[in-house]
Amino acid sequence: MDYILYNGNFISMKGETERYQAVAICGDKIACTYGTKDQFPKRCFGTKMIDLDGRTVLPGFIDSNIHMVQSGLLQYCVKINAETKDAFLQHLQEKALEFEDGELVWCIGYNEETIDVTRWDLDQVSSSHPIVVSRTEFHKTVVNTTAYNMLQIPSSLSGVIRDENDMPTGVLRGEASGFARRKLYTNFVGDDLRRKAVRDMEREAFRYGITTVNAMEGGAFFSGRDIDIVNAYAKDSALNILLFPQTMDVTRIKEMGLSRIGGNIYLDGSIGSKNAALMTNYRGCEHNGTLYYSQDDVNQFVLEAHAQGMQIALSCIGPRAIDQALTAFSSAFEAVGSGNHRHRMELFVLPDAEQIEKAIALGLILSMRPNYDDLWGGSQGMYAANMGSGWEACNPVGQVVRRGGIVCGGSEYSVTPLNPLISIRSCLLHSQEEQRISLYEALKTYTVNGAYANFAEDSIGQIREGMQADLVVLDEDPFAVREQSLGDIGITMTMKSGRIVYSKGEAEWK
Repeated sequence: MDYILYNGNFISMKGETERYQAVAICGDKIACTYGTKDQFPKRCFGTKMIDLDGRTVLPGFIDSNIHMVQSGLLQYCVKINAETKDAFLQHLQEKALEFEDGELVWCIGYNEETIDVTRWDLDQVSSSHPIVVSRTEFHKTVVNTTAYNMLQIPSSLSGVIRDENDMPTGVLRGEASGFARRKLYTNFVGDDLRRKAVRDMEREAFRYGITTVNAMEGGAFFSGRDIDIVNAYAKDSALNILLFPQTMDVTRIKEMGLSRIGGNIYLDGSIGSKNAALMTNYRGCEHNGTLYYSQDDVNQFVLEAHAQGMQIALSCIGPRAIDQALTAFSSAFEAVGSGNHRHRMELFVLPDAEQIEKAIALGLILSMRPNYDDLWGGSQGMYAANMGSGWEACNPVGQVVRRGGIVCGGSEYSVTPLNPLISIRSCLLHSQEEQRISLYEALKTYTVNGAYANFAEDSIGQIREGMQADLVVLDEDPFAVREQSLGDIGITMTMKSGRIVYSKGEAEWK
């Protein structure tokens, strides 16, 4: 045996009550598990004994939706916490002074609910720097005149917002936002920086107990080069990186030898940017959002990828986009049979009851974001501000679980916090009581269900003999703390394939 972890509280995730007090690890596998009535494992020379001192152990977390390159690049972006436009612009000007003339100043995550800026506002900050301000969910970007001219944004693109004099305001939504972001990646992000970003995200994942990720790379809001970099990095990474290339180019992905495709191929925009495809108009607006693709385009892509035996993920927020995805999957299944592809719908924010039933009946995995409700739900949240009473139907995790749907959890980092325990907490504290689920069901979204969604239920997602030794050691038992405190539980140690990849203040464990 290489390790014996003992004096612990091992939550197996084989059932709500099955727990162990010790496990033995040989190589990359869990060799034996020991309950309270079992004989304590005997060691041999060369076995490292780790006394967990009563700490709780779960299977390594599985984040089913993360942007590795984009998230790793966050450390180079400006972050400003401001509640007023004047304060935001002042802080942004101070930050711009730290950069050499001509260098990109990219601010991500500003508070759009209280701050509304245009290129003329950003011009006051600096005309010697290209300045870009983006929402974390990618569907809206604002640039100053310097950046607008540098990026050479075609006036014909949809999403170029204009003022009453037909002048571009620098506000870019949807297609125009994606165009600008891709040009930024081309001009300012090289391959070495991409690799550094992925390496940094690997470390961050381990710090939060994450041992497997679905990396959503490339696509309309990123760079196609991200796909190649992450694919190459994954081959030697300690982190289990399962790549979803965000492209509809089935031939290219098959030639790369990959079996997944799609990821966050956004069929519509976001509620925060008012371009998710709703059934009714946004509050105070005369439009109901945007579908980024035609039904024929989505049908053709899904049929081609499905016929090639690939696992497909499509991202949809509004009910019109959800309907578009369901129609495409139904058509493909009718044409060539359903098979066991475990196709996925990412986000799945605003389905109606009929769409939920249809998605489950089609056998689709629902990769949802409970954190959205924590960030934007409630009667005073962004959903309500933009949609009115329609917010109450958003992120129906409880309804999906009660109907027998399989929900896998993910952060969509950098859109929501990376910490899985924050997402798990959001499942328990949903603003709509009927959408709350139990702690055990919430833990399944990051363990058992995440494994199933990746055809890996025989190797990860549970603590049992023969499974991969992917473990996360928590400072506290999530079943013994207040629900509100779940997100504050610390990670003591992360083990991936029998190797300690992170430990907090316990150097002797390494």
